[in-house]
Amino acid sequence: MQKPILRFPEFSDNWEMKLLEDMAIRGSGHTPSKAFDNYYDGNIPWVSLADSKYLDQGFIEKTTITISKDGIKNSSAVLHKSGCVLLSRDAGIGKSAVMKVDMAVSQHFIVWKPLEDKLSNWFLYYKLQIHKPEFERIAIGSTIKTIGLPYFKSLTFNFPQLPEQTKIANFLTAIDEKIQALKEKKRLLEEYKKGLMQKIFSQEIRFKQEDGSYFPDWEEKSLREILTEHKTRNLKNQVEEVFSVAKNKGVINQIEHLGRSYASEITTNYKVVYPDDIIYTKSPTSDFPFGIIKQNKLNRTGIVSVLYGVFTPRNKNLGLLLDYYFSIWQNTYNYLNPLVQKGAKNTMNIGNNDFLNGEELYLPSSTIEQQKIAKFLTSIDEKIEKVGQQIEEAQTFKKGLLQQMFV
Repeated sequence: MQKPILRFPEFSDNWEMKLLEDMAIRGSGHTPSKAFDNYYDGNIPWVSLADSKYLDQGFIEKTTITISKDGIKNSSAVLHKSGCVLLSRDAGIGKSAVMKVDMAVSQHFIVWKPLEDKLSNWFLYYKLQIHKPEFERIAIGSTIKTIGLPYFKSLTFNFPQLPEQTKIANFLTAIDEKIQALKEKKRLLEEYKKGLMQKIFSQEIRFKQEDGSYFPDWEEKSLREILTEHKTRNLKNQVEEVFSVAKNKGVINQIEHLGRSYASEITTNYKVVYPDDIIYTKSPTSDFPFGIIKQNKLNRTGIVSVLYGVFTPRNKNLGLLLDYYFSIWQNTYNYLNPLVQKGAKNTMNIGNNDFLNGEELYLPSSTIEQQKIAKFLTSIDEKIEKVGQQIEEAQTFKKGLLQQMFV
């Protein structure tokens, strides 16, 4: 018998180790035969491995694939009631969610229907969230790791009485709702910024001079007029931090985000990246198939692999504007797509000269207008970053609570 470190004052009973099978009814699922079209595209949400992106977010409501009543009737698939808790036991091991509507699942999931007088579904959800590292650890398999059914039949947890379960679950749900509200605020700010950028770079919105008049017309410029390539190498490994670029994150610490395996132990041939340098990658990614172009806003020096092009802006403000310009997907696509030559499997094979001599871009000719646009967009970035920090703080706070409120 145990007690948690952090507890609501009205509770003092010990938590008891119990078999989950005694607290909830366990169920699973099945995949209807794909040989029959009438088994699919019905009105029954069907959770499959394709829905990993919808898990670990509390409720799950929509799915990539739906099945029909015929699909349920002619297979071992089961329609589980809303409020049931599901857990992935294959790819995406340990991810969980609470069903917001009646749903079916594939055989890759375990489903529990909590007994109303014994177990809160949301308490179980948070309990499963805490144990995700354990689920990942015990999964076995060479190609696709999985957790066998015998493990779940003997799965035990420490449980408090139902009133305490409910209090804990409600408290954590309130924190999750705050986190989701912050994420939505961040999403709306990003949409607002994207819409403004499209209008600014199409010149639908123009900034004005102090006397109310417009700045001079924008000019066509090639990247060669804005950037100069440099190939400074990391001789003697004097720079240690390895950078990478991501569409939605900008320049990132590669090891911190992707792991040590992505960086070579020997980096003498890596290219040095200075603050405000422009970096682009020739490698297609899942985020963006035609390369990513970002300015180094980390305000520190790092290195990138030889697969990256590194350029120094001749004008700092124009360098910053390029980062915003290329963050609008269709503009990046229009600029880079004509330059793509099919090369090695994982490269776009765009030569740096082709990159610099590509299509000309319309950009502000006035330094003052450049500064105004850069300052305006940077102010929005700062708001987005602040909300992002609030999200991280709330998530860290929640993680600490989970560790202290459960045993």
